[in-house]
Amino acid sequence: MNKQKSGVFGEKILYYCKDCEKFVDAQQVGRRYVFRCPICKTKNVAFGTEKSLRNFFHIDDEKEEVTKK
Repeated sequence: MNKQKSGVFGEKILYYCKDCEKFVDAQQVGRRYVFRCPICKTKNVAFGTEKSLRNFFHIDDEKEEVTKK
């Protein structure tokens, strides 16, 4: 049920779990703009472009690389 959407300028929409503090492949809950994290099962997921999420949540590239390993 996960849809890969792209924005007006071809940018992909990503999902960021605020509890896990990771980019996740979220699952939509119902027909609303509510998404669930597959890792921690909470509905505390934000969505947007990569640039907007990194700016809003102050995510550094180094921090993301450390969590991937």
